[in-house]
Amino acid sequence: MLSHLIKRLLKRHAAKTVVCTAVFALLFTSFLLMGTDASGNHPEEATGEEQIIIVHSGDTLWEIAKQYTDGRNDIRFIVYLIKDRNDLQSAEIKPGQRLIIPSM
Repeated sequence: MLSHLIKRLLKRHAAKTVVCTAVFALLFTSFLLMGTDASGNHPEEATGEEQIIIVHSGDTLWEIAKQYTDGRNDIRFIVYLIKDRNDLQSAEIKPGQRLIIPSM
Protein backbone atom coordinates (compact mmCIF):
# COMPACT_ATOMS: atom_id res chain seq x y z
CA MET A 1 0.00 0.00 0.00
CA LEU A 2 2.80 2.44 0.92
CA SER A 3 4.74 1.71 -2.25
CA HIS A 4 1.59 2.31 -4.32
CA LEU A 5 1.14 5.70 -2.62
CA ILE A 6 4.78 6.64 -3.27
CA LYS A 7 4.46 5.69 -6.95
CA ARG A 8 1.35 7.89 -7.33
CA LEU A 9 3.12 10.79 -5.63
CA LEU A 10 6.15 10.45 -7.92
CA LYS A 11 3.93 10.32 -11.00
CA ARG A 12 2.16 13.53 -9.95
CA HIS A 13 5.44 15.35 -9.38
CA ALA A 14 6.86 14.02 -12.64
CA ALA A 15 3.87 15.39 -14.54
CA LYS A 16 4.22 18.77 -12.84
CA THR A 17 7.95 18.81 -13.64
CA VAL A 18 7.32 18.04 -17.30
CA VAL A 19 4.62 20.72 -17.59
CA CYS A 20 6.77 23.33 -15.83
CA THR A 21 9.75 22.49 -18.06
CA ALA A 22 7.61 22.79 -21.19
CA VAL A 23 6.19 26.16 -20.10
CA PHE A 24 9.68 27.43 -19.26
CA ALA A 25 11.03 26.30 -22.64
CA LEU A 26 8.13 27.97 -24.46
CA LEU A 27 8.59 31.25 -22.60
CA PHE A 28 12.36 31.20 -23.00
CA THR A 29 12.22 30.61 -26.76
CA SER A 30 9.55 33.27 -27.24
CA PHE A 31 11.75 35.83 -25.47
CA LEU A 32 14.64 34.86 -27.73
CA LEU A 33 12.51 35.51 -30.79
CA MET A 34 11.44 38.97 -29.64
CA GLY A 35 13.49 41.98 -30.69
CA THR A 36 15.01 43.63 -27.67
CA ASP A 37 16.72 46.72 -29.05
CA ALA A 38 15.96 49.06 -31.91
CA SER A 39 19.61 49.33 -32.68
CA GLY A 40 19.39 45.75 -33.83
CA ASN A 41 17.58 46.98 -36.91
CA HIS A 42 20.02 47.75 -39.66
CA PRO A 43 18.86 49.90 -42.55
CA GLU A 44 19.99 49.12 -46.06
CA GLU A 45 23.29 50.66 -47.14
CA ALA A 46 23.26 54.25 -48.36
CA THR A 47 22.71 54.87 -52.03
CA GLY A 48 24.81 57.26 -54.10
CA GLU A 49 22.41 60.15 -53.45
CA GLU A 50 22.35 59.68 -49.67
CA GLN A 51 24.88 60.90 -47.12
CA ILE A 52 26.22 59.13 -44.05
CA ILE A 53 26.95 61.22 -40.97
CA ILE A 54 28.29 60.40 -37.52
CA VAL A 55 26.32 61.80 -34.59
CA HIS A 56 28.35 64.03 -32.27
CA SER A 57 27.72 64.83 -28.63
CA GLY A 58 24.86 67.30 -28.33
CA ASP A 59 23.42 66.57 -31.79
CA THR A 60 19.66 66.20 -32.14
CA LEU A 61 17.62 64.97 -35.06
CA TRP A 62 16.02 68.40 -35.27
CA GLU A 63 19.39 70.16 -35.65
CA ILE A 64 20.61 67.58 -38.15
CA ALA A 65 17.41 67.95 -40.18
CA LYS A 66 17.85 71.74 -40.21
CA GLN A 67 21.31 71.29 -41.76
CA TYR A 68 19.99 69.14 -44.58
CA THR A 69 16.77 70.91 -45.47
CA ASP A 70 16.44 72.82 -48.71
CA GLY A 71 13.84 75.14 -47.21
CA ARG A 72 10.97 73.63 -49.21
CA ASN A 73 10.07 70.95 -46.65
CA ASP A 74 8.95 71.26 -43.06
CA ILE A 75 11.70 70.29 -40.59
CA ARG A 76 9.31 67.80 -38.96
CA PHE A 77 9.02 66.00 -42.30
CA ILE A 78 12.82 65.85 -42.64
CA VAL A 79 13.09 64.43 -39.08
CA TYR A 80 10.48 61.83 -40.05
CA LEU A 81 12.43 60.90 -43.20
CA ILE A 82 15.68 60.49 -41.25
CA LYS A 83 13.97 58.37 -38.58
CA ASP A 84 12.25 56.24 -41.20
CA ARG A 85 15.40 55.75 -43.30
CA ASN A 86 17.42 54.66 -40.25
CA ASP A 87 14.69 52.48 -38.68
CA LEU A 88 14.66 54.64 -35.54
CA GLN A 89 11.81 54.05 -33.09
CA SER A 90 12.32 57.41 -31.35
CA ALA A 91 14.14 60.67 -31.90
CA GLU A 92 16.86 59.64 -29.45
CA ILE A 93 20.30 59.44 -31.05
CA LYS A 94 23.71 58.76 -29.49
CA PRO A 95 27.21 60.07 -30.15
CA GLY A 96 29.07 57.82 -32.57
CA GLN A 97 25.88 56.57 -34.18
CA ARG A 98 25.85 56.44 -37.99
CA LEU A 99 22.86 58.04 -39.68
CA ILE A 100 21.92 57.89 -43.32
CA ILE A 101 20.55 61.20 -44.57
CA PRO A 102 18.09 60.50 -47.37
CA SER A 103 18.19 62.59 -50.53
CA MET A 104 15.69 65.43 -50.29
